[in-house]
Amino acid sequence: MDNTKFICSNNPDDLFLNSLVGAEFQSREFIEKKFSFSAPALEANVRNTWFDGIRIGYSEWEFKKDQDFSWTGDLELVTLYFNLRGKVSTDTSVYGYDFTFGNYQHNVSYAPRSGGLIKSHDGKLVNFMVQFQTTKFLELINDFGPALQQFGESVSKGIPCRLSPENMYINAALLGVINSILHCPFEGGMRKIMLYARCLELLVLQTDASQKLQHAGSTILKTDHDKECVLYAREYLLEHMDNPPTLPELARLSGINEFKLKNGFKQLFGNTVFGYLADQRLELAANQMADNSQSISSIALKAGYSSVQHFNKAFRKKFGAPPGKLRKY
Repeated sequence: MDNTKFICSNNPDDLFLNSLVGAEFQSREFIEKKFSFSAPALEANVRNTWFDGIRIGYSEWEFKKDQDFSWTGDLELVTLYFNLRGKVSTDTSVYGYDFTFGNYQHNVSYAPRSGGLIKSHDGKLVNFMVQFQTTKFLELINDFGPALQQFGESVSKGIPCRLSPENMYINAALLGVINSILHCPFEGGMRKIMLYARCLELLVLQTDASQKLQHAGSTILKTDHDKECVLYAREYLLEHMDNPPTLPELARLSGINEFKLKNGFKQLFGNTVFGYLADQRLELAANQMADNSQSISSIALKAGYSSVQHFNKAFRKKFGAPPGKLRKY
């Protein structure tokens, strides 16, 4: 993987130039690159992968203060965007409104051209995206059925659009696929095939989430404050996976009652509080399998399993194979 460092001392707007991501879309090769940026008010690290009209991008940003960046782009792309940490908004005339993503929100969008002002509102921003060239995307959804029909029609006509009228929250299934992309253990042709499959899986899961949101009944979390409390509960839970709080403790720490926490958590993330925790522990364990210096029993213990047998059973149920078989790859 190529590594490049940019020092942007006076004009961090250069980080958003088409030239940093555009040319590789035309290549028929499988390309992976890392970029690091340094400026007086920020540090950033970016990973990009290109193949067959698809780009996978992951970036981590550290801001010393709130930042605004002007940007323009003429790349005609469909973007699957996942805001993993922080809050960012884009003031753009293309959509005609301020496009804001909060913690753990996602959506799918399209525009034949783009530009505006990116505004960061937090000290740290982490995002992940998959971008398809328009012709590639339309080819992929040709037999997708009615779920993407309206969105696909807008794309084919060059009309800016997004899949869901409101941003959705990243559930455990989506996060699991993102982690499997970021920690893909394969090389060469197998790596390309796996990444391609995972990109399609993300599109399917986002489409499914959008349909469920459109047909959802009454919501448990009726205010932004309630949603922020549940998001905080999730962050706290993941930061204390080794010694998680009880449900009453987590509700008290998050400033929300147990009923709203239990039901609101499932509404946002598609799982119970501790079901979600178990899933994330298994995802972490799967990523650790690549480290042969750790035994399966030690990984199981870190994942909260006192019995390797119980760990193997849960691992097989989630991933379809025992941990020992995954380690062989």
